[in-house]
Amino acid sequence: MKICVVTPYFQENREWLLNAHASVKAQTVPARHILVCDGTEPAQIPDFQGTHIVLQRNYRDYGNTPRLIGCYNAMAQDADAIAFLDADNWYYADHLAFLTDIASRAGLGAVASSRMLHRLDGTPMIKCPTVDGHVFIDTSCIVVFRSAFRHLISWVLEPQEKAAETDQFLWRVLREAGTPMAFVDRASVAYRTRHQVHYGQAQEPHPPGAVRRTDLHGDRYH
Repeated sequence: MKICVVTPYFQENREWLLNAHASVKAQTVPARHILVCDGTEPAQIPDFQGTHIVLQRNYRDYGNTPRLIGCYNAMAQDADAIAFLDADNWYYADHLAFLTDIASRAGLGAVASSRMLHRLDGTPMIKCPTVDGHVFIDTSCIVVFRSAFRHLISWVLEPQEKAAETDQFLWRVLREAGTPMAFVDRASVAYRTRHQVHYGQAQEPHPPGAVRRTDLHGDRYH
């Protein structure tokens, strides 16, 4: 199975982006990383393995247009599966192997995992109590397979004011289209959180500058 991982980025912390890329290279199954630079200075990544697409403008839609461009590139590379990874997050080593094996055995068109909340310094806190595959999903937890690729246009179908919620929209479109899909309650994605509410859930003080919001969506750029 040929797996591509799409990561858009805009003015991202370079060390975090390096960590995300390293986690793709460290997967227990081969995966090709597609980085999409969303109109900022391209990141310099030593020993980069994959495809680096540099866009000439910032689309200001939380990375959704770059994600779709990355999906088109993955399809051109004859991908069997397309996964997503936000630049400030990373995969645990068997994330892709575990999910693609489940999907292959069950004939699924899409699958997603839960996530582990990590502090800004990368240390783990708690398994996320919010991502459940029904009420809430996370971009970095989703893998879509060839039979459902046609639904990936959903990344750009929401209006600008709802762009931060497009991962929820995509998951709903897949479900409503009758795509065979599953949520696996196994935290194999590391989510580096800036949200006060997550520190509250872990019963510890939030760091200076933590984001005060309650919708729990990812820390996607504008």
